[in-house]
Amino acid sequence: MASESAYQEFTGKSVEEALKIACESFKVGLADLDFEIIAPGSKGVLGMGAEPARIVAAPASAIAGSTPKRATEPAPRAAAPREAAPRDAAPRDSEPRPARSARPERAPAARAERPARAPRPERADRPARAPREAGETREPRERRERSETTPEMIAGGKEILETLIKHLDFEAEIRLSGEGSETVLNVAGTSPEAAEELGSLIGRRGERLQAIQHLVNLMLSRKLGEWARVTVDIEEYRGRREAQLRALARKAGERVRETGRAVQLEPMTALERRWVHMELQGAPGIATESAGEEPERRVVVIPA
Repeated sequence: MASESAYQEFTGKSVEEALKIACESFKVGLADLDFEIIAPGSKGVLGMGAEPARIVAAPASAIAGSTPKRATEPAPRAAAPREAAPRDAAPRDSEPRPARSARPERAPAARAERPARAPRPERADRPARAPREAGETREPRERRERSETTPEMIAGGKEILETLIKHLDFEAEIRLSGEGSETVLNVAGTSPEAAEELGSLIGRRGERLQAIQHLVNLMLSRKLGEWARVTVDIEEYRGRREAQLRALARKAGERVRETGRAVQLEPMTALERRWVHMELQGAPGIATESAGEEPERRVVVIPA
């Protein structure tokens, strides 16, 4: 009860800031602080959707008072035999000898039980999970997410995107293309000059476009109270990028067939990697796999 009341909750932009506030509040150093991280916090996207870091902390000195039971229980067990031995030298010299012979008897008993606790044969099933890393097995998952897109999500996403573009002071309109789950919200400039200015929202390899889509989906999910996903595009960039990457994939496939050596493509987003996997799926003599970690994850074309 005493230790629970000693803990207090602190928040900050980061865990480091929350810890600093806790140290200042208790007037102790970090080494003298007992803490637990509740939430690491999030910076959000484009300055929105940020969440503070949360911790609970208490001075180590306040927590020490609640643990005497743990400290006192092992102490008498170790202290009692050690203090009793030196007092009577003659009769008690013979007592530790049988005690020492009893201790090794317990050790082999414990060691004999350990091999029975290792059911290692059951772990042999894990290699079967390796094919899940291939791009072909990931496509159905993305399709399931797209199949959940509803007309309500499309209308809500369009409204949020229009408001966002207006606040960013761009002269553009939102045009819908595709049907059902394949619907795309495309931001199009109202003039050639406006269309050129929209290029700044796409970013290198579409990174800013991805951030805008993430922000729209985050705001849409909170508005509807459920997970929602819509596809956002700017000046049909995704269509041009898909055609470019599919052509690049075909050239890489031809090179692998000619040389018999694997070819690594440039880092791509999950959607871009999916386009490459789909383009080369079923191609004779070659196969594809994803390698690396985000944001440097890429497709590798290998001989089949």
